[in-house]
Amino acid sequence: MKTKLLVLALFFSFAGFSQTIALYNTNPGTNFTIVTPAAALDQSPTGANVFWTFDNLTPAGTNIDTYAAPDATQLTTYPGTTEVQTITTQGMTPTSSVFFLREDGTGNYITGASQGDIVLNYNTTNAFIGLFPLSFGANNSGTAAGTFSYQGTNGTFTGTFTATVDAYGTLTMTDAVANDYVANVTRLRIDQSLSFSIPPIFNDIGTLTQTTYYYYDNNASNIAFRYNNATLVSGFLGINETTETHERNTSLTLSRNAVTAAQFELYPNPANDFITIQSKDNLAIKSVSIVDVQGRNVFTTNSVASRISVANLQQGMYFVTLETTSGAVTTKKFMKQ
Repeated sequence: MKTKLLVLALFFSFAGFSQTIALYNTNPGTNFTIVTPAAALDQSPTGANVFWTFDNLTPAGTNIDTYAAPDATQLTTYPGTTEVQTITTQGMTPTSSVFFLREDGTGNYITGASQGDIVLNYNTTNAFIGLFPLSFGANNSGTAAGTFSYQGTNGTFTGTFTATVDAYGTLTMTDAVANDYVANVTRLRIDQSLSFSIPPIFNDIGTLTQTTYYYYDNNASNIAFRYNNATLVSGFLGINETTETHERNTSLTLSRNAVTAAQFELYPNPANDFITIQSKDNLAIKSVSIVDVQGRNVFTTNSVASRISVANLQQGMYFVTLETTSGAVTTKKFMKQ
């Protein structure tokens, strides 16, 4: 049975000024269009002020990102998890990839990942991505280790995991349906190389090598494009498969009507009873909405005051979406204590 490879396309969220990636996850409910390029994309440029052009991207499907708090079983299985992300591929028979994430004062980590027949549990050494915000040149490299399962076979894995903000510049995209997209972006690259074993006898029975790119729009509150290439090889398990995926943020790349999150201040953060929102450029705010990590709207107002009560909200992470009178939108994140 041919297995589906892990698509670790989950480490996205807000990008700020000065080639800095401010936060980690996508906004809850982010919709991505799966695209098929007519030819291999040239993603080799690295460094400062580079150019990428992704032409002739044909839509081929849809992915939606959602989030939830871990339940008791998930917390026991994946210790330290603070959020569970599900990437659902739409279609006649929807499929889902589930990723277990840890975010605390020391940074952002992967604690587990599950798709199809493969489950990775980074319970020995969580995969460390970084302490955000991450600026151009940031490089976090270390070990990752834990247990795996595949079609009833259980074992261990160990290897390396590296996260690098390796480039920033201009990204141009075209496809057969959407408008052209041209914007300044900052790129996060994730690489992992894992070796699988079934102790105490069967060592080095297979490998997973993976490279993922995330292109963050510097003037918006989400990622513009994400790419993943993963190869899983194991003669012992009867697997030899490479999977490659390309996705463009549906709403962001269809509309450039956005303002940067850095043009607004939101404080205090974390907050107890109130949050205050102020524009640094005297932008007039038309509406404010707040959603939780599961994408549920918990507050909306079209009568905007700079001070908003959050006293009735439960503890946790929230996303505040601001719309200006010109129709431009942006999103900021805050924690409710």
